Amino acid sequence: MKVGLLLLTHNEIGTQLLLAAKSVFGHVPSRVEILPVDHYDQPTDVINLAKQYVRVLDEGKGVLILTDMFGSTPSNIAKEFSKKNNVKVVSGINLSMVLNVFNYPSLSLNALTKKALDGGKQGIVDIK
Repeated sequence: MKVGLLLLTHNEIGTQLLLAAKSVFGHVPSRVEILPVDHYDQPTDVINLAKQYVRVLDEGKGVLILTDMFGSTPSNIAKEFSKKNNVKVVSGINLSMVLNVFNYPSLSLNALTKKALDGGKQGIVDIK
């Protein structure tokens, strides 16, 4: 059993990041679902769908939700799950974050959340 991963992002950001990560990494080492949010989606509908995804993804080790921009609709929807013991939410998804998560698929939910944060931060560099 591994931690499930839900990419809850605007439009196709999650899809494109997953495609790029698969290209770099070679495969997907964890169970991943993508939930895109568009401007015409009703938040209650997305929350209900996210609940279903979390239920399916949680095989006993929990679910890590990665979302794009803090304070946005996907982030606010993901926040609904942050109070659950079996779910962690990290905002600010980037390719470095996803690859770091892929590198450590057997970690616990708490340890994997830290790896996601570390990977995301390390992926932001001022290139001079």
